[in-house]
Amino acid sequence: MAQPDPPLLLGVDPGLANTGWAVVDGRLQVVASGTIRTNPGPPVPRLVHLLAELRKVLATYPVQEAALEELFLGRNASSAIGVAQARGAVLAALGEAGLEVHEYKPNHVKSVITGYGMAGKTQMGRMLGLQLADLSGRDHHAVDAVAIAICHARTRRVTKATHGLAARPAP
Repeated sequence: MAQPDPPLLLGVDPGLANTGWAVVDGRLQVVASGTIRTNPGPPVPRLVHLLAELRKVLATYPVQEAALEELFLGRNASSAIGVAQARGAVLAALGEAGLEVHEYKPNHVKSVITGYGMAGKTQMGRMLGLQLADLSGRDHHAVDAVAIAICHARTRRVTKATHGLAARPAP
């Protein structure tokens, strides 16, 4: 199957209970998004389910690159462990698919979307709503994944443009 140019990009907001995902196209339009939910219980079956569901997403959409937030260690250590485990499953699926993976700090994502690295969820949602088509009906995990995908798309454009300038010979 021919790959679209610019490519489809996948944003992932990993979590053990809920993993948001979003696919955006070159026009920064949301092609699809959703949340993979796991049932409470031991981590292994939850991670297996997450891996299987993410594989289905990757089989459905010919994404070429993926992005997710770097792990943020807050005050809740048990929550951070679950997120780290989910990130491992996500990274395994992305690596298995041969995707180029990019990671961004949460304040970078917020800065790219809102212009303010300390923006809250309400500000993020409002700015995404102004910049994109209606995001209603999506839970905050999917919306976070949209933000990550849009952040990557914009960062990717800037990186390509600045690399193009650096490659030009001096006058």
